[in-house]
Amino acid sequence: MNILCFGDSNTFGISPVDGKRLSETERWPTLLKQLLGTGFEVIEAGEPNRTLVNNPPFMGDKSGIKYLKPYLEAHTVDVVIIQLGTNDLKARFDLTPEQISRGLNQLLLEIDNFYSNTTLPKRIIISPPKVYEVNQYQRIYAGAEIKSQQLAQHFADVTKLHRCNFLDAYSQVNPCPDEGIHLAPATQSLLAEHLVSLLTQ
Repeated sequence: MNILCFGDSNTFGISPVDGKRLSETERWPTLLKQLLGTGFEVIEAGEPNRTLVNNPPFMGDKSGIKYLKPYLEAHTVDVVIIQLGTNDLKARFDLTPEQISRGLNQLLLEIDNFYSNTTLPKRIIISPPKVYEVNQYQRIYAGAEIKSQQLAQHFADVTKLHRCNFLDAYSQVNPCPDEGIHLAPATQSLLAEHLVSLLTQ
């Protein structure tokens, strides 16, 4: 079974301590592979600053809706895990939770279209975890604490519409409280454990 993990810096595995990439024994996609064991292949496709449909200024081309298709073309995929939405909460985009969830809906429609003539892979949507407006992210994510809570329910509604599996990361995993955005290794491990239960049920 091939599992595509498509997301942002928390999928890539940015450390909240030093900003470097976590090791293969610490980030959730590789931990997921270890927990699942033989017969499962995990394709890591995390990219820092990736959004759902918006293109962050000064960050190059980071639109998730554009960069998902090449992965689907390059790999035979049985499961697509999507962890996006946190970067869309940045104050400079000034997006409502409803607008961000419409981006998720658009992304899922693109997946439907890509597999219109073949079997649709299992899709697991991870809602953004909590956002803490602290330190370097206080201004960048102004207003995101409240929006991230609202976004979880909007994501749940979209995934129900598309008959996807849903993991509410807002209520089940927390970012580093001192840094505010990224997941510590213990939390990455917890996320992997939640995903195993969705994949094996």
